[in-house]
Order: sequence, then structure tokens, then C-alpha cells
Amino acid sequence: MKFYTHALVLVHDQQDGALLLNHAAVLAQQTGMKITLAHISEDYREMNYVSDSVMDDKVSQDIIRAKSWLSELVKAAPVVVDTCELVTINRFEDVDQCIKERGIDLVIAGHRNRFMGLLASRSLEYINHLTVDVLIKHTRS
Repeated sequence: MKFYTHALVLVHDQQDGALLLNHAAVLAQQTGMKITLAHISEDYREMNYVSDSVMDDKVSQDIIRAKSWLSELVKAAPVVVDTCELVTINRFEDVDQCIKERGIDLVIAGHRNRFMGLLASRSLEYINHLTVDVLIKHTRS
């Protein structure tokens, strides 16, 4: 059985973050694995479809909101957790770079069962785009 040393837990919001972080914490307590909690914000500025000043505000608001609930999740975690906020439109490349820089060997992401979920799920795409193991956990219906 393979033991992982460092997991990257990709969360969408505080609700799925709590579920995924609790799952990762159980694994960490059993194996001594480190955990990095990450949120990916869309970088609307890269899309260049409206004024950059308007998008700067939108991106800043998203990051501030995400950092706030990431902090709450970390405080409630039963293990030590690092955090990472990725602001990008190149999701796979930036997640892969984060994996390499931090020595991550497991990615944990959530998936919701919903209409067209298998076709539209971003989490399931990680399986085909990343070079490390990916654990997909059902988060809610």
C-alpha cells in the first residue's frame, strides 16, 4: 500500500472544504501526511473582455472571500494545514506547478452528483491532466 506524504486538497467553497479537509485530516492523522488546502479563483483579467479596473475589483473580492473561509477551515482543522490561493485561467498548468513546487503526491477534490455532472465536472478532469494520484470524493447531490 502506498503512503502519501503531501496532499493538495482543492476546494470550491467552505461547505465542500469542510468535508474534504476532514477526510484529508483523517488520512493525515493515520499516515503523517502534510495537507495543503487550495482554492482556485478565475483570473477574469486574463480574459480581457472588460475594463481591467472592474476585473481587479472582482478578482480581489473573490480572493478576500476565499481567504476568509480558508482561514476558518484551517482554524477548525484537527491537523496542521497550509493554504494556497491560485488565481488563474490555466488551471491544470498552475495546479501542476503547485504540485511540483510543494512536493505533492496526492490531489483530493470533490464532485457533486448533478445533471450533466460527469460531463461538466472540473474535478474529474484532474485525473486525466495531472501526473499524481487523484482522489475524487462525493461532496453532495
